[in-house]
Amino acid sequence: MKKISLLVITVVVLTSCSSPSNENDRPATSTDSPDISSAVWIGNWKAEWETPPDSYPDLKDMEFYMNGRFVFSKDSLTVINNGYPGCIFAADTLKHTQSWKVSNDTLVSYNDTSTPGMIYKVKSLSENGIELQLMEDIFVTLTK
Repeated sequence: MKKISLLVITVVVLTSCSSPSNENDRPATSTDSPDISSAVWIGNWKAEWETPPDSYPDLKDMEFYMNGRFVFSKDSLTVINNGYPGCIFAADTLKHTQSWKVSNDTLVSYNDTSTPGMIYKVKSLSENGIELQLMEDIFVTLTK
């Protein structure tokens, strides 16, 4: 009887620890926090990157602002950075598409689940605007 009980407990523990259908590969728009709905994210957003010039005191001839877009679909996130000569973020327009997910207060873009791309802290979220923070001093404001 003890062997059967131990076997049942082991099976229950292993079953509860494994992720059904590989949870790490779940759809990109899954949310782990009930207050951040993936439906709010879906769509085409105007993006504005900013960083305070004080963070880079030795860079005098740089611009600390850039426009672009974030386009969220169910399966992917396309980020378009409209860089320009003298821009601290990029000297040219860049476009890349990755998978994405929201976990608690964090937006993560990635090529595969084991290698995160950009990790943004979600500072605020509404249907018309999202404020993100990248690292300590880069702020991205998204508006519809």
